[in-house]
Amino acid sequence: MILNCLNCKALVDAQEISNYKNDITDAEDYRTTSYGNELLSTYEEYTLLKCPSCFKPFLNRFIYDNEYGYEFGKLITLYPVSNKIINSEVSISIKKAFDEALCCFENKIFTACVIMCRKAIEGVCKEYKIEKGNLKDKLILMKKEGIIDQNIFDWADALRLSGNDAAHDLDVTFSLEDAEDIIEFTYAIIEYVFTYREKFILFIERKKSKNSLPTHDTDHTTEK
Repeated sequence: MILNCLNCKALVDAQEISNYKNDITDAEDYRTTSYGNELLSTYEEYTLLKCPSCFKPFLNRFIYDNEYGYEFGKLITLYPVSNKIINSEVSISIKKAFDEALCCFENKIFTACVIMCRKAIEGVCKEYKIEKGNLKDKLILMKKEGIIDQNIFDWADALRLSGNDAAHDLDVTFSLEDAEDIIEFTYAIIEYVFTYREKFILFIERKKSKNSLPTHDTDHTTEK
């Protein structure tokens, strides 16, 4: 089975070690279906594989579904997975764009990876209702409103330019190192805006709330 080895950073023909099947026909999301005179069950198959180069393991879950009256499969790689997990508060559209960028990177489709990173940054602007103008105008407004600082602006603007090149210049190519850096910058921007910035705002609000509480002076003198 051809899989992407995150350790080797390459597509490899993974070697199967063992597998296990589990019937999930009775599960709520999977209905029993018949096709002709045959009853189609739904089951999941877990497969343990290894990379032929570095010998690192893979764990796949393959779901055989009967929803449409015939079996079809859906493969999910449970291990290894990217360590770049997006904050649960981030909108689905941004998550999808970034996940697709990761998928493109892992499969060495670097130009598409860069384009999807740019799309994720567009999504960050949209989340803050900044939708007028081109992406450069949006980033300038994000900085002006204090949503991002100068460093994040510089990173995002570099992503914007790379995304423009990827989308419009047929002669531009991106190396693995280029795409990896762009993935890192995109992830850092999303984390900054939706995790660290929000945490800092909550921290400041909490401090203000504590400081607004009435205080009582304690007189430690002893009356004689």
